[in-house]
Amino acid sequence: GYNTWRDPMKPSQILSKLCKEGKVDGPHFGPGGRVKVANRVFTGPTEIEDENGQKKPTDEHLALAVLRHWEDIPRAGCCLVPEHVETRPLLNPDKPGIEQGRLEMWVDMFPMDMPAPGPAIDISPRKPKKYELRVIVWNTDEVILEDDDYFTGEKSSDIFVRGWLKGQQEDKQDTDVHYHSLTGEGNFNWRYIFPFDYLMAEEKIVISKKESMFSWDETEYKIPARLTLQVWDADHFSADDFLG
Repeated sequence: GYNTWRDPMKPSQILSKLCKEGKVDGPHFGPGGRVKVANRVFTGPTEIEDENGQKKPTDEHLALAVLRHWEDIPRAGCCLVPEHVETRPLLNPDKPGIEQGRLEMWVDMFPMDMPAPGPAIDISPRKPKKYELRVIVWNTDEVILEDDDYFTGEKSSDIFVRGWLKGQQEDKQDTDVHYHSLTGEGNFNWRYIFPFDYLMAEEKIVISKKESMFSWDETEYKIPARLTLQVWDADHFSADDFLG
């Protein structure tokens, strides 16, 4: 991510170097998230989480906590220069006064006699991953009976279920029809498959489509992942009736 450590030396290596140059006792890493430098004890987290969500033990957070308070170390302590990050607002002339985001900027400077730093930070937009949502409609119950039998007057409904993902109404899918339900119960065993592009970091579905038939390029939309299911009554000679 953008907060990755960029210096060629890890915090623990920098801390050991400062202790050696300043003739300071330490660092001594102990259990319970504690580290002792000179006569000072610092605490901090002892685990780091990788991109796959796996947690691993580490002393780097503890070392970084000491570096942030290096001025408190007797004799050798001094204020280390913090990272300087400038933040600039992003504005659109079509919407004056309303921020469209923020841009963080900084300059990294490394000595030539040290190992080369890591690669430059990739600021290209995140790309969504392709997923499939699979839904099984087994049955319905207590559905409103909308139709009246012409001869007997009995209430009934020809039930089907319609489903779609938010923002993809044009790709809606219908089950088959359970005809002449007298109890409001419908049996289907029907399967939907909804393919979609998903941005895990933003928890949004990404949809690209033209705003109108006259648009040249597609517009990208990011919307929450929402599944809509509706129950309808099928009619032969008129529009289907929405039941719920």
